[in-house]
Parts: sequence; structure tokens; C-alpha cells
Amino acid sequence: MNFRQFAFNNVKRNLRAYSAYFLSSAFAVMIFFTYALFIYHPELAKSGLGEAAKMGMKGASYVTFVFSFLFVLYSISAFLKIRNKEFGVLTILGAQRNQINKLVFLENILIGFGAIVAGILGGLLFSKIFLVYGSSVVETKLPFYFPLKAMGLTAASFAALYLVISFATLFFIRQKRALELLMGTSKPKTEPKAHILLVLFSLVSIGTAYYLLYDDFNNFYWALGLGIIGNYFFFTQLSVYLMRLLKKSRSFFWKGTRMLWVSEMAYKIKDNARMFFMVTIVIAMASAGAGLVYSFDQDAKARFKETPFALEFNLFKEYKNWEGEVKKIDQELQGAGLKFDKVTGKTVNLKLGSKKYVNVMKESEYAQMAKVLERKAPQKLKPNEAIFLVSTLEKEPEKVQAGQKVSKYNLQVVGNIEKSIDYSSRLVVSDETYKQILADEIKKVDEAKEDIRAQERTSVYYHVPAWSNTDYPRSDSVQAKLSTKLQNMGQEQEDSYIDTRAGSYIGFQQARSIFTFIALFMAAVFSVASASFLYFKLYTDLNQDQRMYHMLSKVGLSTRDMKRTSTIQIAMLFFIPLVVAGLESGIGLQIINKHMGGFSVLDMITPTLVGISGFFVVQIIYFFIIRAIYLKQLSKVMISSGK
Repeated sequence: MNFRQFAFNNVKRNLRAYSAYFLSSAFAVMIFFTYALFIYHPELAKSGLGEAAKMGMKGASYVTFVFSFLFVLYSISAFLKIRNKEFGVLTILGAQRNQINKLVFLENILIGFGAIVAGILGGLLFSKIFLVYGSSVVETKLPFYFPLKAMGLTAASFAALYLVISFATLFFIRQKRALELLMGTSKPKTEPKAHILLVLFSLVSIGTAYYLLYDDFNNFYWALGLGIIGNYFFFTQLSVYLMRLLKKSRSFFWKGTRMLWVSEMAYKIKDNARMFFMVTIVIAMASAGAGLVYSFDQDAKARFKETPFALEFNLFKEYKNWEGEVKKIDQELQGAGLKFDKVTGKTVNLKLGSKKYVNVMKESEYAQMAKVLERKAPQKLKPNEAIFLVSTLEKEPEKVQAGQKVSKYNLQVVGNIEKSIDYSSRLVVSDETYKQILADEIKKVDEAKEDIRAQERTSVYYHVPAWSNTDYPRSDSVQAKLSTKLQNMGQEQEDSYIDTRAGSYIGFQQARSIFTFIALFMAAVFSVASASFLYFKLYTDLNQDQRMYHMLSKVGLSTRDMKRTSTIQIAMLFFIPLVVAGLESGIGLQIINKHMGGFSVLDMITPTLVGISGFFVVQIIYFFIIRAIYLKQLSKVMISSGK
């Protein structure tokens, strides 16, 4: 038997330990290959969404690659730990240090090569399903092709990764002596300690992170950095400190089998602190992303239903050819055989409170809009009277009641407060009052140069009866296609823009589809990897746990008690990161929602629960699978047959 055969047999004999690591690595390779499969697809460039999808997939492939590097490095260190005794025996039998290094190197290369081959073959096997799903996302037919570039990129990238990791792993065992290697996982562990200063630093870091984010959204990166640091010390210090407090509570600790699992969890939490930290950060970010997308989706639907006009043509400032641009819109609608009504309106921004501004418009122009929208025509307003139109899309709309006097002009709100015609609240005043406000605001700007929002803005509103705001349009409908075309026309102008109700909705839905398509694969990688992390750590501690439960069974510990205590420990390992990630992402999203102004009117709690629930369902499946495997191994060493 030569050295290569010896390395191959070692991998084969340790198949149970390597199986989860191999499958997780192969799965990461498959996801990376899937991204590359789409990036290099020749038809993707022909899609309007192709460039956006390609950029998103490139970013996701980088994240997957970096995460795979950390995952493989962490997994290898766990495997080497449980094989220390084996390396010690080889050392006593005369194996040189460079021979053990060569053995580890060959094993890593062998597993890495197998993972690359299995991942690419798996990607090819499911490529048809991926392409069909991707075709619906980018709205372009993506037929199957033989992805030589994708295969080459994937093979080269992960071959380099496993090569670097194989060299890096040599440093894990090079400094250990034979006696230390022989002790393996039997080496007694020191009692985990927590330094009170680091415990306080963890709490201060997390609290400061949320305070900075709450105070100013521009502090986002500082808050993120402090939050990551605080999370690390939360698991390495604070969690250990909390377990020590539980041990000091006699009424809790000295009851049933709590003494057993609390004592063991103090060690397991300390040993798994880095894993908890990584899994928590990944799940928190994924849940926050899912929560934001879900919230924006609901916001987009609300905007569609609450926007009465099908499209708007808005001018940043007056220019000579704006009527020609409006005629082009008319021709497009007429060419599609659509009937429409249009109303021209002018507005000026007026300061209403310390930071609040409101769009002021003429009574005569609003009367025309009300007629087109089949609303009740406003009553004739006196110079000191106004009608306040509240936007249901504003997060914190100005609270104005009938009879209240608003603005420095002491305008008295009369009649019923009606729904706005736009995303923002509006103040309808008499034509004479509007002229006065406009003149005063422009004069103020000319003198002080303090706020360009006082400039008058012209808008043309289109009402298309055939385009209802009660039914969401399909991306292949005439409404969606024409709306998108008109919005693209508006982007070609510097002094104006066109905003369409259907175009905005479809644009977001397309972006959401791309994000979901990318995020689903990334979430799958993170979820599988986190379960593998836990499996590795449990497998690392298996021999030690078997010895402990074997000794305890001699003094009367029943199999039933063993299963109960082990289940509690495994459950805590699986779900502590989920609970922490859920709380952090929920609080973070609520704070972010505060800074989003009128963009989002939804509470972030429900979206966060939706995002974290997906991970919870997957993790609970992994939990029952790994629990069954682990308890089966522990049951073999139990002497007591008690239930």
C-alpha cells in the first residue's frame, strides 16, 4: 500500500465524519457553479434585467466563495482535532512530521477534488430547473447550453481554495507533541471563564450600535462594526457569564438533570462561540434582507393601490420643449388605443412645521383633478381657507384637523380632510392665496438662497380608465410594457421625469424576483453550512460525551435522562443563534424603518418573523436529523436500560 492509498483509506474509514463536510462543500460548489452558469449565459445580455441579474449573481458568488473558505477552514480544524490521537499513534510508530503533513494535505486535496466534481455534476444535473426558474425571473428564455466557462471558473476557484486551505491546515498540527496528540479530545478542559470587563464591553458595544443607528442612519457602518464586535463578545463572554449565574442559583441548578446540562453547556457555548457568532451574523443579515424585501413588496402594492393617476410627467424646472414631451406621451397612449384624461397642475413647497413641508396647489387645478377622478368638487375657498389632503403613504403624516390654522399664513382648514392624489400630503388654497405664497417663497429664496424647494413645479397627470389601480398588472401586459417604455423615455431628459404607477410596481417586482432568486441559493448555502458546523462540533465531542454518559449510567443515569439532557443541549446549540439573530434583525429593521421617512409605512416585525421563520423551519429539520444520529451513538454506551 503506497502513501496515496493510505490517504484514500483514511478518508474512507472516516466517512461518517467527512460526509457532512463533503456534502456541504459540494453544495457550495454547486451554488457557485449555478451563479456562473447564469453569468455566462449568452442569452442573458439580451434581457433588460440581464445586467442587474448578472451584477447581483457576481456579488453573491463572491460572498459564497468567501463563506466557503471560512467554512472549509473551520471544518478542517474540527476534523484535525478529533484525529489528534491517530496522529499521535503514527508519530510513535515512526512517522515523520512531513509525512503526517503530506497525509493531511493529500486527504484535503482528495476531498476538495471530490467536492468540486460532485458540485459541478450536481449543478449540471439541476441546470435545467435553474434555467427555467431563472427565465421567469429575467423574463427571457434561457435554453440549456454547455457551460465550459462556468465549469472552468468554478473548478479553478475552488481548486485554489482547497490548495490554500490544505497548506494552511499544516500549521494546526505542526507544533503539537506526541503526548499531546495521543490525549486527543481526552485532554481535560479548563473551566470556561468570563471577564466582567469584556461582558460589560459586549453590552456597551451592542447598546452603542443601536443608539448610533437610531440617532443617525449615516452611522450605519459604525453601528454595524460595533454590533459585530458586540456579538462576538456576547457569545465568548456574556453567554458564559450567564451560564455561571445559572450554576450559582441553587434553586435552579440543583434540580433534576439541570446540573448536568447546565455544566456541559458552559463548556459547549465557549467551544462553539465562534460558530455561534458566524451563524448569528449570517442569519441576522439574511433575515433583515428578507424582512426589507417583504416590507418593500407590501409598500409597492400599497403605493399602486393608493395612486389614482396612471402616470405623471414632472418638471424639475421650466424649459421650452416640455409641451413636446407631453405630446409624445399622448401619441404613445393613442397608439395603444387608450382613452385618457390629463390635468396640468403646479405646486410649491411650503414649510408647515419645524421640518415638515407640504405641496401647495391651486383650488382651480384641484377641481379639475377631482372631476377627472370622479371625486366631490371642493367648495369655493376664501383667501384664508384651505383643504388639507392627507397621503395614506406617508409614514408620519401631518396631523391636521378641521378648524385648525396651519403655516405662517394662518390658513384655516375647512371641510373634510380628503385623500391625497400623490405620495405626499397637499394643501389646496384659493388661486389668489397661491399666487401670494409663490411670490413670497420665491422672494425668500432669491434673497437668502436657503431652500430650492420653494421653486414652483409643473406636473401633468394622466388618468387612464382602462388601467385600474385595483388589479396588479402582469409584467407581460400592455399596461406594464407601455408604462416601462414611458418611464425609460423620461430618463432620457435632464429636466423632467415620467413616473408611472404600473412601471414603478413592475420595476420593484422584477428587482424583488432577482433578489429572491439570488438570496434563496445563498440562504440554502448558509443554512446547510450552519447545520454542518453543529454536526462537526457534536461529532468532535462525541467520544468525550460517550465516556461521560457511560460513567454516569453506571451510577444510575437512565437512557431517558440522557436523551433529555442531550436534547436540551443540542436544541440550545441549534436555536440560540436563531433567537439572537431574530431579535437583532427585528430591532435593527425597526430602527431602519424610522429613518425611511415616507418610503415605508409598514411595521417591520411581521417581515422579520417571516424571514426568521424560514431559517427556523430548516433548522428544526436538521435538529431532528442530527439529534436522532447523536442519541443513537450515545445510547450504545449506556449501561442502564431505564426509560
